[in-house]
Amino acid sequence: MNFLRRLIIRPGARGGFYGAGALALLGVLLAGVVERDRLLSPFSPSTAAVAEVTRGRFVREVTATGILKAVKATPIVVPVDIQQMQKVAWLAKDGAAVKAGEPVVLFDPTDMEKDLRDGKADRESSQNKIEKTAAANRRTATGLSLDRDISRQELADAEKAAAKDPNLFPRNEIIESEIDRGLFQKRSEAAEGKLSTSARLGAAELSLNEIERSKADILIRQAERGLSSLRVLAPHDGLLVLERNWRGQTLNVGEPVWPGQKIAEIPDLSALEVKVYVLESDAGGLEVGRAAKVSIEGRPGPEYGAKVSRVDVVAKPREWRSPIKYFETILTLERMDPAAMKPGQNVRARIVLEDIPGIITIPRGAIFEKDGKRVAYRLDGGRFSPVEVAIGHNSLSRVVIEKGLQPGDRIALRDPTRPASEALSSPGSAGGKGAAPGERAK
Repeated sequence: MNFLRRLIIRPGARGGFYGAGALALLGVLLAGVVERDRLLSPFSPSTAAVAEVTRGRFVREVTATGILKAVKATPIVVPVDIQQMQKVAWLAKDGAAVKAGEPVVLFDPTDMEKDLRDGKADRESSQNKIEKTAAANRRTATGLSLDRDISRQELADAEKAAAKDPNLFPRNEIIESEIDRGLFQKRSEAAEGKLSTSARLGAAELSLNEIERSKADILIRQAERGLSSLRVLAPHDGLLVLERNWRGQTLNVGEPVWPGQKIAEIPDLSALEVKVYVLESDAGGLEVGRAAKVSIEGRPGPEYGAKVSRVDVVAKPREWRSPIKYFETILTLERMDPAAMKPGQNVRARIVLEDIPGIITIPRGAIFEKDGKRVAYRLDGGRFSPVEVAIGHNSLSRVVIEKGLQPGDRIALRDPTRPASEALSSPGSAGGKGAAPGERAK
């Protein structure tokens, strides 16, 4: 710069010539600085990544996990003859091949054997009580019957010897005779009442003892039926699949089971279906007929096509006391792969909730908030200018543009009005209809 200043102020013709050249050189330098500042300005396309707006297919998906299960299966349940809780003593392995008549589960006989012993002891005790009560009733009845008969005979004798004729008997004797007859009548009635009451009380006590014996008989029958049902056998040949609880765990030895509880099944391997659980917040658009892709977890291989065949009406929690709810969804497979598919395998499914062709979509990060409006920065004449846009459906990565942009427009993928470091740390945001985690767009 000192050199240029000396050229500018140098006297003479040559100095004037050099001064003019220096001024021209200085102008070029200043123009370069201005152009550099323009190119590096926030609205310059050189400082922002650019994408071209195109039409394409918008696909919104949701991912869900679940298991393979048979469409038809023979359930294996705890026999209803066992009318109380039982403990599992032995259980066949999950996925084991079983033959008809082979044991599948054995129950602990300890409680049943104790019930049988208790029942027999109670029955013997009740029978002894019945016999004792019956003998006591017979003795009591015999004694009271004798008292009644004596009272009746005394009354009859008093009636025969009664002094009734006042012409033959003094008045005092007639009065005494009437008193005696009344006394004998009362004695006879009392003996008859005692006999009747004693008979009723004896019959009631005998009935109570018979009830106790009946209860003991019932306990014995239940224990005997239970002991005969402690072995659950396979109804036919097949692959045994143990039932899973809400945690996905199978039954273990030592755990309690109840009559009628399902413990396993033997599925028909010719037809399998997929049961998955879709998070309630992700289920917008989930309905029968939606296409899906299913992959078997832990087994590399192709995805299998499927369609939604059933969706639960009400979302339910998968875990006890959990506030998170899921829609149980059944997928029908388009083809079977017997070599790879087995009931009980864990699977992952991608269900297509929306598939719209020929629409404009842009990256979600290309939508920004400006003055309370959603805008995209379009490249016009070498500079970016904000364009208000109307947003439709969107996924995690893509946003449908209903108005504001056209195919061929070039837009900024980050906010060009802010420095690169700041814009990268604060990406654009977009909202719209039908957003759901785990979705994608093409």
